[in-house]
Amino acid sequence: MPELREVFEMTTKQIEPDVDAWHEQEERQRRSSRNKRVGAIAVAATLGLLAAVLVLVSRNEPNVVPAGVPSATQGAVPSPVGEAASPLLYLLDLETGEATPLPETLAGGSLYYTSPDRSMLVINHCCGTPNPVSVANVDGTDVRQVTPDGIDGFGARWSPDGSMLVYQQREGWGNEIGNIYLLDVETGETKQVTDLDPASYGTWSMHPSFSPDGQTVIFHVPRGPGDGSRMRWDVWSVPIAGGDPTLVVRNAVSGVYAPSGDALAYVVPSSGSAPARLMLANADGSAPRVLVEGEGIEWPRWSPDGSRIAYSDVDGDHIVDVATGETSSVPAGGVLDWYGNHALLIAP
Repeated sequence: MPELREVFEMTTKQIEPDVDAWHEQEERQRRSSRNKRVGAIAVAATLGLLAAVLVLVSRNEPNVVPAGVPSATQGAVPSPVGEAASPLLYLLDLETGEATPLPETLAGGSLYYTSPDRSMLVINHCCGTPNPVSVANVDGTDVRQVTPDGIDGFGARWSPDGSMLVYQQREGWGNEIGNIYLLDVETGETKQVTDLDPASYGTWSMHPSFSPDGQTVIFHVPRGPGDGSRMRWDVWSVPIAGGDPTLVVRNAVSGVYAPSGDALAYVVPSSGSAPARLMLANADGSAPRVLVEGEGIEWPRWSPDGSRIAYSDVDGDHIVDVATGETSSVPAGGVLDWYGNHALLIAP
């Protein structure tokens, strides 16, 4: 019987002919990106008009706006319509619909994730080279790069205790997919936890994230020819100590554990006439069921209490109630993350 490491390598290199599902998904995501860029203009205009009155309030979570984050009266607001300005990061209260712009020192990232205690952000940059990973306080202070100079770091997310980041690292811009690394936020020490086939798969994100106990990392990797034709993706997990990855779900991307650790959300890309599906399964990938079907579904993100999942598709950003399956759209969305259970962090 082949060893687990051999099984992993054979699986990631396996070719499945006929259906080029990922190319279809890629095109849909490109259309989604174009739609979001257009939507960003509307976001900036809306926030400019509301800037004099927007103060974020959460009935159930006091101090949703962290100390030091400017209110509209303190001037940290987008430029009025007609003036050139970089899109600003802001917080959206899901109960009141009110928004609070965050300081301009936090602008410029492509993906943001909130630390478990909501005091810090990790800022992911894209798409030049190098693409450093930075961290900052939510009040806009102490913005600092944490990845080594000269490397590309992607998709960094926090450990459950906020002491570490997990991210995908590549040695400079290129097509090799790279490996999963851990980074100690305080010391800057890094550790490689995977040893993946270095074949050229393009500049794909592996979407790594921690398990709720902080002991494993879940991620997806491609298999199939390196030129992208007939490429498939599978979700794997690996201990933070390193070692052999374990296959969790085949033909899936963007796996994320529920905060409780007893469930897994992931996306099955579209295939032929079948739409993309946001799935919910047991933590080991068993007993899957469909939560949402649609075009270009991507980036599922659990609310801290595990009751809802935010996701994106070609029409924008949405939230689905895990228990009922009911969905709602996020007004003036963008690239988002949860900021507590009743607010979202949004980068237009």
